[in-house]
Amino acid sequence: MTATRDLAKHACETYYFHAAIGMDVVEDSFCSSLQDTERPDVWDRNRIFDITARTGAEIDKTIAFASAKANLVGYSYISTTPFTSPAVIARLLLDDYQERTPVIQMVLQGELAASRPPGFRIQPVSTDRDWRLLYELVCADHSEGARTQGHILDAQVTRGIVDGYRGKAGPCQFFLASLDEELCAYGSATTAPNGMGMVEDLFTLPSFRRQGVATALISACVEHLRQNACEDILIGSLATEPPKALYRKIGFQPVCVTRSFLKQDPKDASI
Repeated sequence: MTATRDLAKHACETYYFHAAIGMDVVEDSFCSSLQDTERPDVWDRNRIFDITARTGAEIDKTIAFASAKANLVGYSYISTTPFTSPAVIARLLLDDYQERTPVIQMVLQGELAASRPPGFRIQPVSTDRDWRLLYELVCADHSEGARTQGHILDAQVTRGIVDGYRGKAGPCQFFLASLDEELCAYGSATTAPNGMGMVEDLFTLPSFRRQGVATALISACVEHLRQNACEDILIGSLATEPPKALYRKIGFQPVCVTRSFLKQDPKDASI
């Protein structure tokens, strides 16, 4: 078994790798930044991460970099991990950054305790038609608002997010799930260079919940990752949301928490 600290480090590396797939990455002295000038309203595609600043002067430089980015897109969105200096967190809060809901990063090392209900089928997203079907499910996801922390996203932002999903093709494989021939869920599986896999972007239509669809979809993603030589599998859950209990029940264990902080123009309602 891998030591907990190493698992946490690998989890954070995988988390950042997934975020950066298909993105322009801008390197500064003490941080990195994702940049998507065509989709400035999608926070995840315009975030600052991997902050290595420690001293006051280094943190000042990082905050200045964040402020310059805010002038371009109207906000500054910063991700941190347990390996980010506590002084950075303190400075963000001092400068009136608002903390978003933390994400519990959980890792599966053994077998997954899940089965697949009768009539469950899964298919990889590969054709233009598949991507259109995925877009329809993502629209339903964003209309519900649970995974977007209460934000109801407009069509432009949803389209930008799905375009971003498509740009991750290769290391990241999306799947569509159906039950009794009815399309009902989607999710993704990402293979990271460090040998860890990641299950992400899970959503099941409300009318198909509590029927084993989510666990079956996770099982299929884990199977795909294990076939691609990933022994440890990462999944994240918003700390305030019910999925964390399901993930623990089927074998994922918490290894660390990642946090995010936002400073924006009050008029901005994107994500």
